[in-house]
Amino acid sequence: MMSPEQFLYHEAQLMDEMRFAEWFALWLEGGTYKVPIDHDDDGSRLRVAIINDDYIRLQQRIDRLQSGSVLAVEDARGAMRRIVSNVVVTSDDESGMTVESNFMLGIARTAEQQLWMGRSFYELRREADGFRIASKRVHLINSRREIPLLQFLV
Repeated sequence: MMSPEQFLYHEAQLMDEMRFAEWFALWLEGGTYKVPIDHDDDGSRLRVAIINDDYIRLQQRIDRLQSGSVLAVEDARGAMRRIVSNVVVTSDDESGMTVESNFMLGIARTAEQQLWMGRSFYELRREADGFRIASKRVHLINSRREIPLLQFLV
């Protein structure tokens, strides 16, 4: 079985390579994917978020990304790279673990380059074939400021 670090590196590679179906296969049915505006948002209350997907909404997001209708990912293969660091397991038991990590995401589109940074919080479950994502919450360092449209996976 992969270590939690290897799992997060694998997830980052799938996102960078736009292998969306394989990335979605990492998720448990019922999983949640959130990018809250407020860094104090632990998911326990309904708050405004940049992304607040349940499993069905996440499937719709993947379908849209694969459709070719999202300009941010059109012809962008190879134009996104992530660095995952500071991986910390914050709890661990027989069913799964919670893991945190920092990330930096660079995107090159046309003459513009963007840099996205933040911290990701995962709830991972152990399955026979490895880990699956029960939830992922991403805190962008600039989430309380005006940001460009987020049309890709962080």
